[in-house]
Amino acid sequence: MAAAGTTRQEAALDLLIIIGVLVVSKALLLRVDQIWAFAGPISLLLALSFAHWRISLRSITWSSIGLTRPKSIWFLLAYTVVALIVTIAAGEIAGMVASAWFGPPDAITQGIDARYRDRFREVADNPLQFALWLAIAWIIGGFTEELLFRGALFARLEALFLGVPLAALLAGAGQAVLFGQQHLYYQGYAGWVATGVIALISSLLYLAFRRNLFPLILSHGISNSVGLTLLFLQTPS
Repeated sequence: MAAAGTTRQEAALDLLIIIGVLVVSKALLLRVDQIWAFAGPISLLLALSFAHWRISLRSITWSSIGLTRPKSIWFLLAYTVVALIVTIAAGEIAGMVASAWFGPPDAITQGIDARYRDRFREVADNPLQFALWLAIAWIIGGFTEELLFRGALFARLEALFLGVPLAALLAGAGQAVLFGQQHLYYQGYAGWVATGVIALISSLLYLAFRRNLFPLILSHGISNSVGLTLLFLQTPS
């Protein structure tokens, strides 16, 4: 729910600043060959920093939008397992449907995807690289993305739609579109849809979990960790 004293105009300004920082910083960083591989993590951290500034101005705390300890460890574990299974299943199904609908990405997108995946080439059988990317997977994927998209952006979008029927669902859809867009440049439209569906399902789970972010943070981090572990166990090419 929108914080007391928060107007739609204030929410719109906050969203413009946060999304602007996220999109513009990533676009600029991707042009720098020395750090392009970390454009995503850096832009997400920048956007989260600006999100913290904006919600603090509105007297909104992170605990009020979901960063609070669950009342029961058993509920946390159960919710995490549910989130992990549901988001993975939704992503796989959406990915297959979207790929069949849109077809393979164009040559430019495939080239960017190959370059993107090449970031993880040294993870195989390399404990230091594995540890580095595992830390990034948890700090950026598990923590930062959930706080930014299902936390700050969801809250500001909900404030923007205050008084509109199904405001929470509209907020969930809005952050899902933005989350998917962040994957467009290397996954194409099929990737946008697949990751967007995961984000939408995650927002519904966030509501089902009584607006607690911790199950989503844990499930997101675990999912990323499984993928990196499989890469680590591969034989180096």
